[in-house]
Amino acid sequence: MMSVDQDVLTHLCNRIPATHRPIADYLLEAVQSRITNPNLSLQKSKIALGIIVRDVYEKEMNKQVSGISIRVLLHNKNFVAKIHPRRIYLLMNLVRKMTARPSNDAINSKTAIIVLEYLADICEWYLRRLSKGDRLSFSAFQQTSAPLKATSHRIIDLEFAADDFEAAAQWFLVAAQEGNRSAQYNLGVLYNHGRGVQQSYTEAAKWYQLAADQGDSNAQYSLGVLYQFGQGVPKDEARAALFYKQAAEAGHADAQYNLGSLYNQGSGVPLDFMQAAKWYQLAAAQGHTSAQSNLGFLYHSGAGVKQDYTKAKQLFKTAAEAGDQSAQYNLGYLYSKGHGVEIDMSQAARWFSMAALQGHTNAQFQLALCYKAGKGVQANEAEAIKWLTLAAHDNHTNAQYLLGLIYKQQPTANSDYLAIEWLSKAAANEHISANYDLAMLHLHNGQLETALKWMKRAAIKGHAEAQFELGRLRKEGLGLKQNYTKAAKWFQTAVQQNHIKAEFELGRLYEQGLGVPKNYDEARRCYRLAAEQGHTEAQYYLGNIFDKGLGTAVDYVEAAKWINQAAHGNFIKAQFQLGQMFCKGEGVPQDYKEAIKWYKLAAQGGHVKAQFQLGMMYKKGLGVKQDYTEATYWLKQSISSTQH
Repeated sequence: MMSVDQDVLTHLCNRIPATHRPIADYLLEAVQSRITNPNLSLQKSKIALGIIVRDVYEKEMNKQVSGISIRVLLHNKNFVAKIHPRRIYLLMNLVRKMTARPSNDAINSKTAIIVLEYLADICEWYLRRLSKGDRLSFSAFQQTSAPLKATSHRIIDLEFAADDFEAAAQWFLVAAQEGNRSAQYNLGVLYNHGRGVQQSYTEAAKWYQLAADQGDSNAQYSLGVLYQFGQGVPKDEARAALFYKQAAEAGHADAQYNLGSLYNQGSGVPLDFMQAAKWYQLAAAQGHTSAQSNLGFLYHSGAGVKQDYTKAKQLFKTAAEAGDQSAQYNLGYLYSKGHGVEIDMSQAARWFSMAALQGHTNAQFQLALCYKAGKGVQANEAEAIKWLTLAAHDNHTNAQYLLGLIYKQQPTANSDYLAIEWLSKAAANEHISANYDLAMLHLHNGQLETALKWMKRAAIKGHAEAQFELGRLRKEGLGLKQNYTKAAKWFQTAVQQNHIKAEFELGRLYEQGLGVPKNYDEARRCYRLAAEQGHTEAQYYLGNIFDKGLGTAVDYVEAAKWINQAAHGNFIKAQFQLGQMFCKGEGVPQDYKEAIKWYKLAAQGGHVKAQFQLGMMYKKGLGVKQDYTEATYWLKQSISSTQH
């Protein structure tokens, strides 16, 4: 997602033809007021979006839309089907929602900036659609002349006019009072949604109850919903389950699904996956896509039914093809993991995309991962960022974290700000690694106090790398008072999570007796644990323990074994030490040529003693042809290195 840059948006506006200048004018006003008056910026953005949507609608549908709200237009399936790519429709809907909040809501500049980012994408798409000679449609032009009000009024988008509902309410009331159960139910619906009457869950519950007592399954189901969520009646999930069961036994698919969900969650009824599967099955047989999806999940996990990935796939596919976003996501997951199907990342990305376009946040996150890694789709980090941003704004913690990491790695001037913003959101959502990465970012920027705050939060919550880093800072006295005891405690905590570097550092403290009692046995144990996992310094120091006989008998063979591994890992001290062992024949056969080889590697890496020994080997002609010029060069190198 592009960051809002006034020059970039100005360039965008300059590309808008004169016949469509109102869009550019409102867009520029939104940019100019995004910091000083974000509320006004949102209103200007809303008008710009309205002009675009109305113009596209009239031209695609060949129908004037004066007086019809954007929300209604964006809910017209025939119109939505004409918007390609579908991501643009999702952005349009998102901008509509973000600019529709009441003016007394708290609005900050970040909200206005995010809206402008989305609107910029929409404008780019819109400009590509324009043809030479195009003009704004009538209703879009009308939008540009509408006065901008300081306050916004909520417009209820109804299928029918309000007068029609008021008349219906009067007729339903007469019939309901005479005991007609359908009228009682319908009157409850009107009160439930505030159509033609003052919205009242209490009144809705009253009329639903009367209809439910007469066996109306729709009323029984609706009354169950009110009890489940405590709307107009005390929250009572057990009572909700009773009403759902009455309706479910009468064949009400939504009630069957909701009852299955209560059993699936153990809410108001005992946790019982077999009962959940039973009711999901009945609803699924009636084409209830959410029931098909949830039943598929039970087959996937083997809860209440025998695990069957193939059956899960069939159920997910049926619901997914009917447009169920959860089923589309689950089907994508099956293809990504190879459960019941061959792994097929292109199919996974396809289904993730379909669910993502419907606003499924997990699907948006998974689709972003596909774009980032180039799995099933061509790698495209910009596209990954767009989908991550959508999921992150919907409070998807992992999306916030990954978005923060991506911005952290980017070299742009604004990247650190964006990285901190998203990592902070993820950290606020208890993402432990986000605390650590936030700390490292602040540490890199020299903000030590802030870095330590986040580092401690991560360490206390069990982040091994943060625990190690706090130990390192304490040991080296970097930004904190040097304290070997506290360093040892943090290393010990990290070691409990098998942190190799912490294991090595703890070994160093035991060998030197810093912060802990000197203990060569413990040092050797720590070194060995780290060395066996490939830590080159640990390999060297473990070899050194055996070479010097610290806390154990001198064992040159064992010393050579570990020092050889460290030398092959390009650890310079080990390369010099191995050269010494070959020169003296300690733990290995005496071999001057091998000694020369390892002295030279260490010498080239700047090891002073290796440079001196190499010079002496050339002077004496040991393992090489005697060469005073080469000897002089390396001896001078050792002297020069010592002076520096």
